[in-house]
Amino acid sequence: MRSRTLVGLAAFGAVAVLTALVVLLSPPAGSAERGDLVGSWRSHQAGALTLRADGTLTAVRVPTAFAADDERPTAWFTGRGTWSLKRKPKLGHQRIRIENEAGETYEVSIAGEGARDGLFIKPPGDTATQFRFKKTL
Repeated sequence: MRSRTLVGLAAFGAVAVLTALVVLLSPPAGSAERGDLVGSWRSHQAGALTLRADGTLTAVRVPTAFAADDERPTAWFTGRGTWSLKRKPKLGHQRIRIENEAGETYEVSIAGEGARDGLFIKPPGDTATQFRFKKTL
């Protein structure tokens, strides 16, 4: 009986330690002010996004749709539009709402406090794939 109790306590302890590690090592949910976002952002996949203080934007090859099998982009937004900063949710990343000239809307997530870790677009579903944008100087 005593050995069962010890095994149970050890298993509980291991789960608690693993849970704490996941929480501590997970990046904090991103948030930003409008001023943090104004400027030019580039991705290593040749995408570019310029957000202006007046709420307008210019986009080049910003992914908008993804293949279901391998999560590669299948459609992109290139052109002009507008952007607005959505309210930060209690859990998760704050998002930027983008609208192109045709009225289609997309969302870009903010990584890190003040967008210090950039912006990203995540394909739908349970995936670790992200298309990241870093601010250029």
